[in-house]
Amino acid sequence: MKTRELLLEEIALRRASIADAQQEFENGDLSEAELEAVLTRDQLAISKLEQELALAGGVVVARPRRRRRRSLLIVGISCLLIAAVGSVFTALSLRQAGSSSTGNLSLSQSQRIKQLSLQAEADLATGNVTAALSAYQIVLSLDARNPEALIQSGWLTFSAASTKKNPEIVARGISLLAKAISVAPLNPAAHLYYGIVAASTTKNQSLAKAQFELFLKLHPSTTQLAIARPFLLKYKLSLK
Repeated sequence: MKTRELLLEEIALRRASIADAQQEFENGDLSEAELEAVLTRDQLAISKLEQELALAGGVVVARPRRRRRRSLLIVGISCLLIAAVGSVFTALSLRQAGSSSTGNLSLSQSQRIKQLSLQAEADLATGNVTAALSAYQIVLSLDARNPEALIQSGWLTFSAASTKKNPEIVARGISLLAKAISVAPLNPAAHLYYGIVAASTTKNQSLAKAQFELFLKLHPSTTQLAIARPFLLKYKLSLK
């Protein structure tokens, strides 16, 4: 049986695949028939994975299956749909830095970081992006150089701010992703998401291509390659 963590990751990636397909459809890169095929495939897969997660003791929040209009500028994977963007920034101000949502202050710093990271993954898998972003922000208050938190927090911040058309917060998200690359230059995910962000603006196409070239050199996982696929095709890049 797959572990709970692997199931959560696969669910998040399937949802990211759906978001990517919707983005490609809106950009004219997928036909309506191709989009429906992807939606049917991934929604069935998510349903099966959620059943497995329930058996494994995970919590699954049922949500209606409906086609969403684009709510994010580009969604990769982490990957992620924001159901209530307006509440993201409010939630961050309500949860005090350094305190987890469980209120458990007896854990060591490394244990708290691990707990918060697992909490954030579970939140993302159930579509609670606000709580996930809040958890990653707390991780950064404990360890400002945590690569996973920098990548995910940067991506989620950028996505939410892009939807709200807030240039200042967009810049903050990009800054977090740039820091992730500085802290973990050999982490393919950092280059993947920074490349996706760069690809969203016309003037940064060369930067985006360079990031995806670095990404390919860092032996990305199969799931990371799946997320990157539309961009690799766009820039005519492939593994060598």
